[in-house]
Amino acid sequence: MTFTLKKLYGKKEIRSAIEGCVTALDSPIALLDAGGAVIVGVQETNFSKYPVVVNGELIGWVCGGEKVGAIASMISCLATQEVEKKALAREVLGKYRELTLLYNISEKIIGSLDIKEVAGIVLEEAQRGIKASSGAVMLWEEGSDRLESIQTFGPAGGCFSELAATATLVNRSVETGRGEIVNDIGWELAPESGPHQPPGLASVMCVPLKTKEKVIGAIAIGNRESLGYSAEDLKLLTALASQAASAIAALAHENKLKESRRQAILFRLATQIRQSLELSTILETAVTEIRNLLRVDRCLFAWYNPAKSNIRSRESAEADERPPEPSSERSLRHHPGHFSHLTLHTSDYWQVINEAKHPALPSVIGDYATSEVGGLASKLLKMEIVRVDDVTKLTDSVMRQFFLKQDVSSILAVPIETRLGKRGFVACANSSKIRPWSDDEIELLEAVGNQLAIAIDQAQLYQQSLHSAQVAREKAEELEKTLVELQQTEAQLVQSEKMSGLGQLVAGIAHEINNPVNFIHGNLVHVNNYTLELLTVLNLYQKYYPEPVAELESAIEEMDVEFLMDDLPKLLSSMKLGTDRIRAIVQSLRLFSRVDESDMKRANIRDGIESTLMILQHRLNAQPGRLPIQLIFEDGDLPLVECYPGQLNQVFMNLMANAIDALEEAMASGQGSKSQTLPVLRIRTERVDFPEFDSDGELLENSRSPRVRITIADNGIGMTEAVRRRLFDPFFTTKAVGKGTGLGLSISYQIVVEKHRGTLECISEPDQGAEFIIELPIFQSKSQGNVSFFDRNTGMRDGKSVVHHIQNC
Repeated sequence: MTFTLKKLYGKKEIRSAIEGCVTALDSPIALLDAGGAVIVGVQETNFSKYPVVVNGELIGWVCGGEKVGAIASMISCLATQEVEKKALAREVLGKYRELTLLYNISEKIIGSLDIKEVAGIVLEEAQRGIKASSGAVMLWEEGSDRLESIQTFGPAGGCFSELAATATLVNRSVETGRGEIVNDIGWELAPESGPHQPPGLASVMCVPLKTKEKVIGAIAIGNRESLGYSAEDLKLLTALASQAASAIAALAHENKLKESRRQAILFRLATQIRQSLELSTILETAVTEIRNLLRVDRCLFAWYNPAKSNIRSRESAEADERPPEPSSERSLRHHPGHFSHLTLHTSDYWQVINEAKHPALPSVIGDYATSEVGGLASKLLKMEIVRVDDVTKLTDSVMRQFFLKQDVSSILAVPIETRLGKRGFVACANSSKIRPWSDDEIELLEAVGNQLAIAIDQAQLYQQSLHSAQVAREKAEELEKTLVELQQTEAQLVQSEKMSGLGQLVAGIAHEINNPVNFIHGNLVHVNNYTLELLTVLNLYQKYYPEPVAELESAIEEMDVEFLMDDLPKLLSSMKLGTDRIRAIVQSLRLFSRVDESDMKRANIRDGIESTLMILQHRLNAQPGRLPIQLIFEDGDLPLVECYPGQLNQVFMNLMANAIDALEEAMASGQGSKSQTLPVLRIRTERVDFPEFDSDGELLENSRSPRVRITIADNGIGMTEAVRRRLFDPFFTTKAVGKGTGLGLSISYQIVVEKHRGTLECISEPDQGAEFIIELPIFQSKSQGNVSFFDRNTGMRDGKSVVHHIQNC
């Protein structure tokens, strides 16, 4: 240990503290070093010796009386503090050295864009902080398990991953992910590798290059002398390796990203050529993607146009009145919104049609005469790449002045030529600073140019195919329209034929039933009168002949004459009620069918609803294993409606029958029992008025379109959104085969919307029931007069809403 009691006593403040203690204790002392040599004072024979110990190591003695033992303890404490101060100073100095090194390397790495350059910076800093005669930065080769040196120094720099001794060390460090030190390389030598070991390589240190995900390589340094690399050296190299690994991984990722973006641009262009072949879209995408990838201030595409005369715009008539240009070769710059101005060229020119630029830069879209751009035009026409890193160094004064006028510092232009001989170019330009162009950037622009040439060649074929496709599409649309019309006509014919047959059958049955029923009903009046007369005679007979003969009395008791006299009038009354019921049903059937009403007329909507309910009455009643369906009829005050009554009855029948089907399905699935509510069919009628608007969307003054609304709702199974959207399509049905044709709602929609200029809507959600809303104009023509309302006594409405609750048992 280099720390001694003599050095400690040599410090002024410590010496003063010791002398102060000696004076205070009034006891002479002598200080001896660890070997017994006197440092200060005189050692007497009667003195006792007290050791001075620092961190368990003896550094001297204090000799004197009993009191000086405290002085020895004090000196030990002071010595320990001094040792700790020195250790802390060395640690702080090491940290400062490490931080300074890391700061310097970080600054250099940030400014580097190349992996090999980063590796060189790391090795350079390692040489400054650690003594080494050779070193290398190694990375895994792509697609192999071999480490490749990408940057080295010294005679053995390129051999760390190849020679047996160093290769063992490097492999162990990479596999374990920890740094390794060998201060005598001979320990690691394989017997057969001695002649190949680089001379003078005695000490070696290796640390892995690690990112968060994996080990990407290693840094190894060595020295020809056995220096004895320390843990501090390993720590410093590890810090450098951490910085290098992060930078190398980031640059590798950036390079892969740049390559993938390059491939992505080419892929997107090829995809657009295959999919759209819209040249304007392809060019716009190309210049935008190239600018974003290369990070340039501007990217543009231009066409070459040979000399032509009298190239005029759509406003040539106006242009004839304008004064001629001073020079026939002057370029008229076109900017967005000004392409309709006169364009008259008598020389060849370049036309910039697409650009992607920094927002602060002005647009360069427009026409430029060949003479204006100097040697740029001739080079491009010779299919030469124009690569200018610094415009100010151009020897072509015309081209230099043109670029400077356009605020261009560096430019790279790649020519293209189509199979049809049309020429153009893609160019990248920088304005903010000089930009050295790389070979990769030239390759990218050349690849984009090839893709664009393919797109231009195919554009004409694409336009021809578009025309052919348009003709075919129009024919297909016409056929599709015809098919839809045929489907609708078929549906109408099927439904019309069905309703016509049903109407004739109902009318025939009603006629056949009506004749005998009228006969019975008419004769029941006479039977009732005759019965009353006979009963009157029988009562008189009992009054005046109370004591009949035995045979007559026996017959009276056997026939229960008193019961017959009481029950016979009731029997006749019930028979009359039965015939009235039959006549009402027949009337409802005739009213529902309306086969004799083919013209539009003003009709009572309520009669159609009630006749439909009369026909469906049996389905509302309770069935075996099924609850009755509760009918709630909220009858509003409706006027006579101009309509086709028979067709509207058909609509009511379809909607009510579907509602009953939904309720029966809900009860069959147990939905009704879960909700603890009876199945309900609700019908509501009301009058609503809507404003009318002109063609400009303005409300017409004093104009209201009177309408009626009929709502038919149920609390059945409801329907999904997908089903609801297709509800009115012809032949669409969710019912089982044989239970539905898919025509009912389609025909209903046509009747309401097309025949009556009304609306038919459905509101429904699964398990929430369904509500169909019909709205009909009261008048089909605006020239109709006032609306009439029924009264209960006179046949017109009385103006009050009536709600009917019918519970079917």
